[in-house]
This record gives sequence, C-alpha cells and structure tokens, in this order.
Amino acid sequence: MKKIFVIFSTFLTLMIIGLVLYFNDMQMNECLEFRVPKFTKREKIKLQSKDFFKDEELVKIYLSKNQMKEILKEIEKNNNWQNNQLDERLDEKMNFYTREEIYNKIPKIENAYWIFTNRSNGVKDKHSIEQLLDDMYYSVSFGIIDIDNNIIYYYEYDR
Repeated sequence: MKKIFVIFSTFLTLMIIGLVLYFNDMQMNECLEFRVPKFTKREKIKLQSKDFFKDEELVKIYLSKNQMKEILKEIEKNNNWQNNQLDERLDEKMNFYTREEIYNKIPKIENAYWIFTNRSNGVKDKHSIEQLLDDMYYSVSFGIIDIDNNIIYYYEYDR
C-alpha cells in the first residue's frame, strides 16, 4: 500500500510541476500553436527601458533534432504557419516599432517557417497582417523557426 501511495504522490507531484511549467509558457504556446518543449536552452532579450504600455522581448529557443522533427510535423498540418518569405509589410512594421533593436536580433533565415499572431482585443482574424497595418496600439507575437539550426525565435511586442 505504501508503494502505491509513493508512486501516486510522485506522479501527482510531477503533474503539478509540469502544469506550472506549461502555464509559464501559455501565451507562447497559444501564439505558436504548438507546445514549446520545456527543458531547452533559452536566451531572452527583454526591453530594458520600459515606457507605459510598451513591452518587447525576444526568446531564442534551442531544440534537439528530435524536438525539431516533432514540431515540424505539427506545423506542416497548420495553415497559419507560412513556409515562404516573410511578409515585407510585417517586417517593416516590426522594424519601425522595435526598441533597443530587439526585433532586429532575429537573423534573416532562408529555410524557415513563420507565424504572426495579433493578440489585440477585437481582432477578427488574429493571423491577418492587414489590421495590424492600420492599428496604432497593438499586441503581437511573431514566431520563426530556423530549420537548419534547430532554433525557434519568439518575439512579442505590446504597445
């Protein structure tokens, strides 16, 4: 009976720890539309001099080859991920608003998938770039996967 209790307690503890780790990345998982692996090397660049209503950060996530294979399986079935060149209008808008050159730390990547998510209130199509071009205040997320180097770049901007 003690063994069962120990196994159950251990299992429950691991579930709780896993949920806490999952909730920490909830917005990233939602915007990228897949679950980002938890135990990966990450680098985060965050805006140093904040203004009211402005927040900006870039997370660089290093994946193993197996993690990349699993993620590619998921995004190839998802029509919101693009496997073509980054939309120039989106790139121009992000370059215009980036502070401290955070957005520009994403390198130009040839072999990549990308996704754009507009997290602003009242957005009808969260993956449409058109509404972003006219809005003055917005919250956006941008993900790009460097397939050759097994890296995810996740960018968030809130204005």
